[in-house]
Amino acid sequence: MSDFSGKTLQLFHTAPALVPVFDALAAEMAPGLVLRHTVREDLLKRAIDLGEATPEVIEAAASAIVEETRKGADAIVCTCSTIGAAADLADNQTHLPVFRIDRAMARESVGLGERILVLATLRTTIEPTVSLLRSEAVRLGRSPVIDSIVLDEARALFLSGNTDQYLQAVADGINAAVLDADVVVLAQASMAAALPLVKAGDVPILTSPRLGLSWVVHELSEHSV
Repeated sequence: MSDFSGKTLQLFHTAPALVPVFDALAAEMAPGLVLRHTVREDLLKRAIDLGEATPEVIEAAASAIVEETRKGADAIVCTCSTIGAAADLADNQTHLPVFRIDRAMARESVGLGERILVLATLRTTIEPTVSLLRSEAVRLGRSPVIDSIVLDEARALFLSGNTDQYLQAVADGINAAVLDADVVVLAQASMAAALPLVKAGDVPILTSPRLGLSWVVHELSEHSV
């Protein structure tokens, strides 16, 4: 196991519930790695109010991410899929590497089958996730069929903060949908906690927190970013 003593990772969230999720994963994967968290719920709220992550929202998020480079971290991770494009934009504007947490999930999913089903609880997350999947498919020379479903019941529970009911609604949505796909992609990092409630099946279900952080940790270890 690599020694991450002295390494700091700045995480950029739009949901405070993700802070303990990534703290736990980092303690497991990279003991010694220091995590710092910034939570900007206002950016996600803006996207939801507008019905999408508009160019203005993405630019505002990218500027906020670039601002994080002044805090002395070794790398930055954007954990919100809705504003994921802001991570790519910020990566071109700063000397520090900026990672998009769902990119590793997208790369793996396009190699697992021809039918990819994207599940989200927020409609604003669908387009950014599908766009990322398509770009990774092109990179790998693949052309999967990508479908998507918004779990509206879970969305309301998510926005109202009813975590247990939210996770059960996500699990119910997964259970109802997995038979129609070769691989299921959970578009939002917050959905990963519903996996223990999902019925066992043969269809892979991919989530971004573990896959994404594993990729980032590998990059920190291999390339000393």
